[in-house]
Amino acid sequence: MAQREQYVGFSTVGRDEPPYRLIDIELVKRDLLNAFNTRLGERVMRPEFGTVIFDLLFDPFDDETKALVVEDAQRIIGQDPRVTLVSIDAKELEHVMRVEVELLFTPQDVVDNLYIEYDRKNNEAI
Repeated sequence: MAQREQYVGFSTVGRDEPPYRLIDIELVKRDLLNAFNTRLGERVMRPEFGTVIFDLLFDPFDDETKALVVEDAQRIIGQDPRVTLVSIDAKELEHVMRVEVELLFTPQDVVDNLYIEYDRKNNEAI
């Protein structure tokens, strides 16, 4: 018997033509990326949605900035009951701030990675 889909959604991000349907892990990742690509307070009627990472892009990448990035990523991930955080790290690469997250997707019981990069030159998520 085929496993029933737990989560079903829709997204046109990165898709020029149908199908726009997303299921399970792919949908959860897209939902998390939506939060990581939205500035905190930018969403109408949802001031708690989004990230402060954009405000930290031009700060020196020291231990304090790294801790703030990790803390904000933990907050975003903690708001989604479909995942459990396994590990998280923030890194500075050339002109890029990268957040690397390992997640346990429930109820699928699958561990997978999510990488979010922020372009420090253009102040945008990539």
